[in-house]
Amino acid sequence: MSSEINDLERLIALRDSGEIDEAEYNALKEQIFTRETPEKTNSEERKQLVGVTVLVTLLVCGAAFGIYKAVSGSSDDRTPQEQVFIDRFAMSGAATDFGGLGEIGFESSDARCVGSGLVDRVGMDSLNVAGIGWPDSDYLPPQFLVPFFESMSDCVDLKELAAIGMAEGAEMDVELFACALEDLSEMELIQLLSATGDELTVDDDMANQILFPVIGSLFDCAAELPGIDLDELMDFDW
Repeated sequence: MSSEINDLERLIALRDSGEIDEAEYNALKEQIFTRETPEKTNSEERKQLVGVTVLVTLLVCGAAFGIYKAVSGSSDDRTPQEQVFIDRFAMSGAATDFGGLGEIGFESSDARCVGSGLVDRVGMDSLNVAGIGWPDSDYLPPQFLVPFFESMSDCVDLKELAAIGMAEGAEMDVELFACALEDLSEMELIQLLSATGDELTVDDDMANQILFPVIGSLFDCAAELPGIDLDELMDFDW
């Protein structure tokens, strides 16, 4: 029965991921659970069973490969110039452990995904002029800030990375910043991360609409989370 259960689990995963529809799922499930006893199983039925197993395996492998291509960026659709940029972009990041992100699981495949997003959003002409590589010392040309963080958002959990970075900068608990950013939309987070110092003045719309509400959420979260020093939060230089 263990082989039937394994095949059923594969079918359920394929149905839930959308690789097969409900009708295909039911048909394949029926084939799995209408097997006769070994004594009555003839050669033709064994062939059908093998066919079902092969079909499930191919569908699973195909789905996994499709997900990999979607996340990592397939070289099949890239010009040589684009692929060279993506490779160099990832290599320049690896040289600095992606600005410390490697410590929390950021990998070269993630960097290639980000590089692919930049190519699609900015274009090779602009990238060649700027000679852009992985951001060093938190610097990116201003015109690339939004495309970079949009590409990051496509490839990784940007809120998680932002919370970790903010917590390290403030030397506070990461749970505090994860809580404060929870209600922020992805676009609002990208706007906040892309803002320059001049754009975050007291009278600036972005500060009023995004930054100050986040700071307010910090205090709300600090009051709810255990072990957070409110005095330390009050003394922080905002």
